[in-house]
Amino acid sequence: MNMNKTLIALAIAAALPVAAQADATLSGYVVSKYKSGNDTLVNRMDTDSRLVIDSSEVLANGMTATANFRITADAADDTDNSGTGTLSGDFGTLTMGSIDADNAFQAGDVGAVVGNTTEATASTASSVYGIHFAGSVANLSFEAQINADTGPTGAGTAAAVTNSSQFGVSMDLAEGLTVGYAYASDLADDVSTASHSGIHEGQTAVGVSYTMGDLVLTAGKVNYKAESTTAKTDAVVSATYTVNADALTIVAQTDNSPSGDFQVDISYAVNDALTVSSEVDKDKTTSMTATYTDGDMTTIVSRTDDGSTDASVGLDYGNAALTIGRVGAVTATAVGPAVAAAHSYVSYKVSF
Repeated sequence: MNMNKTLIALAIAAALPVAAQADATLSGYVVSKYKSGNDTLVNRMDTDSRLVIDSSEVLANGMTATANFRITADAADDTDNSGTGTLSGDFGTLTMGSIDADNAFQAGDVGAVVGNTTEATASTASSVYGIHFAGSVANLSFEAQINADTGPTGAGTAAAVTNSSQFGVSMDLAEGLTVGYAYASDLADDVSTASHSGIHEGQTAVGVSYTMGDLVLTAGKVNYKAESTTAKTDAVVSATYTVNADALTIVAQTDNSPSGDFQVDISYAVNDALTVSSEVDKDKTTSMTATYTDGDMTTIVSRTDDGSTDASVGLDYGNAALTIGRVGAVTATAVGPAVAAAHSYVSYKVSF
């Protein structure tokens, strides 16, 4: 009798579906950096780390589910522990968790009239917790999102949480010609302020982009939900021209904001090891950079017309990297006095 019960149990177990195990990838890094300078705020030792788990699984219905977990994070890039889950198929892609603060809006801002929303540093893209959807039908692309809990880590306080919604639509009308419309109900991130780029209030934007060979023309106009006394640029017309001639690359860009601004980026590969580049901005700092690579070693020297010089020598051994460098003085208001002071540093990073 016991044998029969055992056989029946085994038969039932064999008939039950077996859950598939999703593939998971583990990665991350630990980096230690010692800084030394004249400013007492600079003399310090920093250690940052990140542990990331990525998982992906093709479901029985043909859809693909992915999950991303950032167990620890680098404190220097305005992020914290976070996770993201996606479901994609013929309908599009649905993302929940940590998302870009203004991805849906930027999808419709083809005229590039509104800059990317940034965090406490002008170069760090803002991320929030929310829901994002992206899909397309023929030549029409559509993205929408809800920022459910804003802030650099998605953990806004009760007094500073902004729930906002966005969508962006773009359509390819002809070869090289794209039009778009974008909408945001409120600011994309309650921590980001008007001193940085991006969406700081409710607004809409309409734009057009046309590409003809190496020439790209864009035009856009933004309308703000609340008018204020703060000076704002509500219309931008821009042109970008790229020239590639063997080892020489020139990118010239001009627009009407703020007052006939233009920028020229020049890069010249002297040989396989040495590259020289320069960036020239109207009424702004001009920089010259030389990069030399020899095997595992990369040397970079950069100088700006304000007299500051940055230099670094890095050794890349695959999963381990050692960098020794010098940072010249920069504007104190850019990223804070602790980083602004000129200093030397030694950095060691191990990745896996």
